[in-house]
Amino acid sequence: MKIYKKIVLVFVALLPFTGCSPENDIKIGQSTDYTFFEEFLGNTADGNVINITGWTNYAQTGTVAWIEGIYSGSKYAEFSAYQSGQASNIAWLISPAINMDTKDHETLVFDVAQAYVSSPSNSIELLISTDYDGTNVLAANWQPVSFTTPPLNYDTNFTFFSSGLVDLSSYTGNIYIAFRCKGSGTNSTLDGTYELDNIRIFDKK
Repeated sequence: MKIYKKIVLVFVALLPFTGCSPENDIKIGQSTDYTFFEEFLGNTADGNVINITGWTNYAQTGTVAWIEGIYSGSKYAEFSAYQSGQASNIAWLISPAINMDTKDHETLVFDVAQAYVSSPSNSIELLISTDYDGTNVLAANWQPVSFTTPPLNYDTNFTFFSSGLVDLSSYTGNIYIAFRCKGSGTNSTLDGTYELDNIRIFDKK
């Protein structure tokens, strides 16, 4: 997390503020019958490396992994290459296996925020695999999937936006959902932050 995050938040405290508490979450009805749900409530300390049973937290390039975020009672996953000292940081956060044979209209939605991201190369991607073995990340086949990314605008730093509805109904068997971030700790145009919360798969009828 960037050191100046909390300084900036002091100045915007009197403004309408969503920050790290996603209030503009997409409406999916009253159903709580989720095929999959993760909201990172097990986070225990801001800045700890995320270690959730069944999840893979993998630093592909460099040593930066996804970390626990906690701010004003909200908990989320966070990636930032800021001050890593490494020219390239690529990190994956991969879900456990998710069974896609229990519903007919599976739909994914999640909340995502950015801060100080000024280049599309400082990116967050959504990928899905049907053959990941739970260990060998780069040996699996990963399919990129489109979603609505947060605007790269300093006025919306740390504000969560909905990914929009991502149709997963064509998948069968087990799938794995991955969030891959890319950044740099030596290039100030690539050292922004991404935050992730409320990952849900539900039956959209």
